[in-house]
Amino acid sequence: MDQAREKELKSAEEIVPLDQIVEKVKVIVQGSHGALFGKVVDSFFELSEPEYFSPEDLADIEEGLADIREGRCLTLEEYRSGKRL
Repeated sequence: MDQAREKELKSAEEIVPLDQIVEKVKVIVQGSHGALFGKVVDSFFELSEPEYFSPEDLADIEEGLADIREGRCLTLEEYRSGKRL
């Protein structure tokens, strides 16, 4: 999940605790608009995509970690000053 989305979710959780949301959902689902609410939830769920790392992503991550372990990296200050490896 990207950082902006994580921040958005954390902000939403801070506004209303998750357990309160779940209780409200239970009430809605059992009410007269339960079927409609279910369709809305299904629509949102279909729009969400599972996040995963491809084999190429995992290889790139491993390569980056190896570079860091072996000292082939710059500090943020070095990068900002224009230093290159």
